[in-house]
Amino acid sequence: MKYTIKDIKDFGAIDAENDVDLLKNFYKTDVIDQIEKGEKTIVIGRKGTGKSAIYTYMCNEHKKESVKLVLNDYPWQLHDKFRNEVVSERECYVNSWIFLIYIEIAKKMISDEESIWSSSERREIRRLKRWLKRNWGSIDFDYKENLNPKESKTTLNLSPQIMGNGLGGIAKEISRNNNIGQSLSVYNQKLEKILSRLLGTYCNKIYLAFDQLDLAYSSDDKGYINKLIGLLLATYQFYKKFQNVRVVLFLRSDIFNNITFQDKNKIKDNLVVFLDWDAGKEEGSMSLKKFIAIRIKNALGLNNENFDFCWDSIFDNSKIGRNQYKWNYIAERTFLRPRDVIKFLNLAIEQAHKRIESNPESVYLIINEDINGIREKYSTYLLDELKDEISGKYTDYERYLEILREIHILTFTKTDFQSKYDVVKKRYTMKESCETILERLYEFSIIGFYKPGGGGYGGSEYRFRYTSDYQSFNQNASKYKVHLGYKEYLELIEKRNK
Repeated sequence: MKYTIKDIKDFGAIDAENDVDLLKNFYKTDVIDQIEKGEKTIVIGRKGTGKSAIYTYMCNEHKKESVKLVLNDYPWQLHDKFRNEVVSERECYVNSWIFLIYIEIAKKMISDEESIWSSSERREIRRLKRWLKRNWGSIDFDYKENLNPKESKTTLNLSPQIMGNGLGGIAKEISRNNNIGQSLSVYNQKLEKILSRLLGTYCNKIYLAFDQLDLAYSSDDKGYINKLIGLLLATYQFYKKFQNVRVVLFLRSDIFNNITFQDKNKIKDNLVVFLDWDAGKEEGSMSLKKFIAIRIKNALGLNNENFDFCWDSIFDNSKIGRNQYKWNYIAERTFLRPRDVIKFLNLAIEQAHKRIESNPESVYLIINEDINGIREKYSTYLLDELKDEISGKYTDYERYLEILREIHILTFTKTDFQSKYDVVKKRYTMKESCETILERLYEFSIIGFYKPGGGGYGGSEYRFRYTSDYQSFNQNASKYKVHLGYKEYLELIEKRNK
């Protein structure tokens, strides 16, 4: 049955956790294939680019093979007991993460009753099971307890010799020592030998999926950053170590870009896939047009995924703004994230419903009047999204925005900024220089700098950070532009009246 926009409530939630139709509307990009093949195992993207959506899809598509490791309330401090003081500060947490991963692999294989094991392998699995029970009390304990074993009160006092590798009672050793970082590597070596043999004949894949790593992030928390680096290095060690094990991480790009450690470039080149969406093309991977066409098709009950066909089913064909197509108008007010497009369309269709309700004879499509009616709401949404990311790093960011509000125009010069910076600085104590604030505004794509063209390298443009994480800020730039999504919130105009 074909519907009209009057029958559509929305196009889904802006976050994967609350999107009940996520799997029905899921757009399977090449990223999924790369993860499944083990080519890439670290998914990096800005907030709202689809990391949690991919995580949810992967864990549903590979339900029996997946281990969900959501670190929203994870006890990060437990890793401190396992610090390896012999290695560098950036590497001291690698062993504890490797140990956690091995324990999860062991638990997954033990619980997989459908696998076919030889009699000798069954004996090894039983011994491994008894070792887990002795040290954790069961085999189905939560992954958040992996680094906090408590010796069981059962009579299982065996030190299992699995394939000649005695594991012993790690719970007792932990209780006796404040720091067992170095000896933990011995357990890892033994676990590697045991699991390598078992994985060699294991017929299924295992996906260990780490999500919500950013919830504990603070740029000032050196301990967290070093623990995160430890996890990245541990993931690198597992890269293609076992043919049927995938250790998959989902991490925000601003966090990944801001941390430095040895081997980062190796990890970036080999393991990382970036979620960079394209608003211009319908074909190819990471197409925003294809993403939204699927949602429109399913919402309206259409039998065609062609973008133009789907788009024309909900929007009238009149142009808007500077004689722009509506898609281009909307796209340049986003950060090229699925979340932003969904939010804009949800607000627009809600506004269209109000118009149709007050005037049932009006057109059953989203028109310019609807879009103009929601610009302030959308701009406020975009600012709220920014707060979640920038406030943890720069507590004075609202004063930075006040400088832009004082300038009052979208495009401005460095001289304009310096002048209003001096005005705002008189009101507040601001330690940062004018140049530092400009760079911080660029870091979060609130502004872009003007990059002249010529010389055979393309036309002039305003370059924003969100379009390329590789583009560093140009301290010598003389002209800047505020992202159009913030125009209404900051009460900016296109140009100064003469």
